[in-house]
Amino acid sequence: MATTEYDYIIIGGGSAGCTVAARLTEDPSISVLLIEAGASKGGILDFWKIDMPAAFDKAWVDPKYNWMYHGEEEAALNNRRVFQPRGKVLGGSSAINGMCFIRGHALDFERWVSEGADGWSWQEVLPYFKRLETWQGGENKWRGGSGPVHVRKGDHDCELYDVFLRAGEQMGAPASDDINGEHQEGFGAFQMNVDNGVRASTAQAYIRPNQGRENLTVMDRCHADNLTIEGNRVSGLSFTRGGVEQQARARREVILSSGAINSPQLLMLSGIGPADHLKEVGIDCKVDLPGVGQNLHDHPLIYMKFEIDKPVSVSKYLRTDRKLMVGAQWLTTHTGPGSTNNVETCALLRTEPGVPHPDILVQFLAAVMDHDDGLSHDLHGFSYAIGPVRVEATGWVKLNADNPAGEPRIRSNFLTTDYDLNQMRHALRIGRELASQKAHDYLGVKEAAPGKDVNSPAEIDEYLRNNTDGDFHLCGTCKMGNDSMAVVDPQLRLHGIEGLRVVDASVMPSIVSANTNATTIMIGEKAADMILGKPPLPKADVSLPAA
Repeated sequence: MATTEYDYIIIGGGSAGCTVAARLTEDPSISVLLIEAGASKGGILDFWKIDMPAAFDKAWVDPKYNWMYHGEEEAALNNRRVFQPRGKVLGGSSAINGMCFIRGHALDFERWVSEGADGWSWQEVLPYFKRLETWQGGENKWRGGSGPVHVRKGDHDCELYDVFLRAGEQMGAPASDDINGEHQEGFGAFQMNVDNGVRASTAQAYIRPNQGRENLTVMDRCHADNLTIEGNRVSGLSFTRGGVEQQARARREVILSSGAINSPQLLMLSGIGPADHLKEVGIDCKVDLPGVGQNLHDHPLIYMKFEIDKPVSVSKYLRTDRKLMVGAQWLTTHTGPGSTNNVETCALLRTEPGVPHPDILVQFLAAVMDHDDGLSHDLHGFSYAIGPVRVEATGWVKLNADNPAGEPRIRSNFLTTDYDLNQMRHALRIGRELASQKAHDYLGVKEAAPGKDVNSPAEIDEYLRNNTDGDFHLCGTCKMGNDSMAVVDPQLRLHGIEGLRVVDASVMPSIVSANTNATTIMIGEKAADMILGKPPLPKADVSLPAA
């Protein structure tokens, strides 16, 4: 069995893994192996699924680029299983997600500190958010102007975005001129990580510009089998590529960046995790860490759908001849309707005035769209992907006793507490209030889902149990902190064993009040300085927002 040696081995070429690999190899004396389970890029005939922003609904349902996980039956969801797409391609989930680029709220990171994540306050993470991005509007106190990830507002000519913003004004809600700036709350333009009409995944932003570095080795289509543990130290990795078993050793550290599902799975397969569970599945426990796989967070949401009489939604581009024209324009110039994710406006709102910061996110789609089935081809309308951004119940990831190395068991535990169910009721109420504003009158709006017949408390709850899904924002399963359920310390080093860090969304102590990808890239940026022993970037000179 061939064995190779590097300074650092990074397991998982996703949102954080690509970031760390690029930053570590800025020093030519440091050698890095980055392994990824999927391909390094899209194929010659289907690369557009990843690269074309408007095609994201094709990427997240393609098993070629997606682990296509499904959770277990959930009693609180009337025994439905929650679809859990996870990126299986260089760039990870940043290569298949909706490119909705939004940081968590400042108070999320203050909460992290209270949960044991010392060094991760808002003033301490903001410089890393700035370092990772090139903001369309240029650098300022809140935004970065020279980072790898290009971030912009949409500029598609669709009047439904203006209708959405006018409806927010009519509701009396605040407006935000930059949802990633000083004032996040309210209605405003959503932002997307798109660079000159192409998805700015972490593969595109961090790896491809640096793929000529001699000290960076990227190996795709590698299946991680087990961590190599010698004494009390993780020294390397066993993996399979092309049917051949291989080993790699790390002179300095192994960095696990496989995401909120696959990172705890690999830890448990290697004997690191809850001792009782490992015994159940026949794995010898080497490090008893009860928090591995626990504390799973995600954002529950529903897709509220509204039909309109006027043919002004982006569905007009789905007619075959027009779709071909859109594709041809994007292929030749990376411009036009294909260059946007079609989620160009949003709102962050409070369910009640006393809530410390916004707790409901409305992601506006200028088409009728379903969570699993994508865009509707035969209806004009719009949709609200709407739900709470903070939850009370947490889920878990476990190994399958029948096949521990196969698809893991996932339980979301959506709607299992009174608080979480009530937050979803609030979300539906807010969606209906928004759609009823006068700005919509000329469109002839009809509520298609939930529908006008869903009104009583019992009918609303039944609708929520039948239609609540996840927003693909899984995190928290290897949380940082120092309590008995923490998996890594605030330096992201694994408790109980040396030579291993976890760097991905799984280390979040709790979910941020926003789509999670921007925060995951920030974690990779900050972790790179930790790994290299560099002092952290100077704290940002900003105040916390007033409640």
